[in-house]
Amino acid sequence: MRSATCLIFATLAALMMSAGVFAEAPSTAEDCASCHNKDGVSDDEDIPTIAGASAFFLENQMFVFKEGARPCAKEEFGEEEHEGIAEDHCDLAKDLSEKEITELAAYFSDKPFQSADQKFDADLAKMGAQIHEQRCEKCHSDAGSLALDDAGILAGQWKAYLVRTMNDYKKGDRWQPEKMQPAMEALSEKDIRALAEYYAREGKN
Repeated sequence: MRSATCLIFATLAALMMSAGVFAEAPSTAEDCASCHNKDGVSDDEDIPTIAGASAFFLENQMFVFKEGARPCAKEEFGEEEHEGIAEDHCDLAKDLSEKEITELAAYFSDKPFQSADQKFDADLAKMGAQIHEQRCEKCHSDAGSLALDDAGILAGQWKAYLVRTMNDYKKGDRWQPEKMQPAMEALSEKDIRALAEYYAREGKN
């Protein structure tokens, strides 16, 4: 995207890739490769890994983009790569049909999640563990590592993406379940960094 919130992307380069690369994928999966890679595992700290997340979660996020209920991240969108295709992530998602969204979600949910290769601050991670247990564990069980929670995979996700996303939630710029909003608004800047460090640590366990 180059963005924390990129889920559906298209690039001319991706469209020119050999059909064999995406032999198992729906045709629209080609549109995601420039940011999330063909296996859904990101190598950019600002772009989330979407592989292995539940199909329900991925579908939901694509509909949230489609409805403009989360930041479209136009300033981080790969304008040169997407010239003539879309202006931002919401613009790209709005043209997807329900069937295409379902197919994309099923494809990437079936790919194995891989933790980001990143260091973590042990002291902040310890602090983050306490915050997670108090405020997050109920919906993001097992340190946020379970796709079955239908809440995204946090353990092993890129720290930079998590920090940006949590700040979006805190500011109310991204749709979130009503019960989640008070917990996010109560987080300090340090709390958010601590949680990100904790999830980075848990991705190595």
